[in-house]
Amino acid sequence: MKPLSSSVMQTFSEVAATHPLWNHEFLGRCRAGQLTLTEVQVLAVQMYKFSKEFNRILAGILSCCPDESAQFVILENLLDEMGQGDNSLSHPELFRRFTRELGINDETLASLPTEPETRHLIETYLSLPHQYGYLGALGAICFASEGIVSSLYTQLQNGIVGATFLSRESLIFFDLHIDVDVSHAAKLAALIEPRITTTETAMDVNRAILEAMNARVQFFNGIQRKATSCSSKNHLSLLLSA
Repeated sequence: MKPLSSSVMQTFSEVAATHPLWNHEFLGRCRAGQLTLTEVQVLAVQMYKFSKEFNRILAGILSCCPDESAQFVILENLLDEMGQGDNSLSHPELFRRFTRELGINDETLASLPTEPETRHLIETYLSLPHQYGYLGALGAICFASEGIVSSLYTQLQNGIVGATFLSRESLIFFDLHIDVDVSHAAKLAALIEPRITTTETAMDVNRAILEAMNARVQFFNGIQRKATSCSSKNHLSLLLSA
């Protein structure tokens, strides 16, 4: 079957670009450089909890994908996340450079609880290939993850550096994703477009994008909730509480 018009792809982009996520109060505080150190610490811990699961998310899509050429693109993305086999360059390790400079050692980071909203974000992404097929899940990765990371992480980084001094080395996770994920999104879009051959498939991709974006809104709701509960007390002692 012939693919649908490329306007469908534009629709996917608009769904992500116009989503209420971008009006979230937390992102507004990031853009204004108004985050507190407590908010940065809470954000760092919960972002890590999601980021370290991204390999599993990609592997889950790969396991559901019968399309050989699509498998290659997913695997290429997964290898980038894993530092091309160099554990010192894996994305979870790059993120831990950030958390260490915030004063959160690896043992503490591992012991801190995953907040319910973060767990919901993780489970949402893990469930996408089972709900919407591998193409729907790739659509969410493309348009609700890789495609928005440059803007999202730029805003988050602005909030982070406005709250505390950090070395450029500790921020490499953000810099890398701001630069590289645009390329990942372009490759995924090129893969997805010719495979959108039915309205049903297009609707599944659209639903997957919306579900992922909605889960990100809940994630930031959780950051605000946890940071508010920590606001008047010692940062790490409260972060350690369940």
